[in-house]
Amino acid sequence: MNVTEFLDLVAYVGPPPKDLQTAPDHDVPDCYYSNFDDSYITFVGLEPDLKYLADREITENLQHGVGFSPKDGKWYGWSHRAIYGFKVGSTCVKGNCHYRAANEADEIEDAIRFWSDTGHINVTAEKVKDGVIHVSWEYDDTVQNEKLHGTISGVDWEYDPSSFGKGEWEAKTMDDAKRMAQDFNEGVS
Repeated sequence: MNVTEFLDLVAYVGPPPKDLQTAPDHDVPDCYYSNFDDSYITFVGLEPDLKYLADREITENLQHGVGFSPKDGKWYGWSHRAIYGFKVGSTCVKGNCHYRAANEADEIEDAIRFWSDTGHINVTAEKVKDGVIHVSWEYDDTVQNEKLHGTISGVDWEYDPSSFGKGEWEAKTMDDAKRMAQDFNEGVS
């Protein structure tokens, strides 16, 4: 499906959101909005950027960052960084973009996993207050800035304790697949 056909099926054109209409010193183009829920899709003039949605024929329940493709029977989640499709049988494991910790212990493990990449050793994490985990690490000798070698650093990892997800799980229904697509959108946005 080409982008023009795609947009004719899923979107309408309207003025830019109010917060952008008052932008000083530049004109803001009209926008495409979803026929499904009126959410923003893209600016007029950026139609070629939607080729990845048109190619997958994501034409049902299209909303900002999530939609369904009857062509392949998958729910998709996306942002400008990535796109991925989910169906019954899709899985979610720690390290996936759509992984959401099931509880505080999972959140601490996920923070350690996230920061345990090249250049970081002896990564630890602990809860310092509700919604905040302090993660610390030592820089190893692979870090380009030699002044950092062997030094300790850290960051506060903030999370919403009221919005834990399912942890590791498998989609058993199409509603589950939609939830994975929504979580993926949040994870890559």
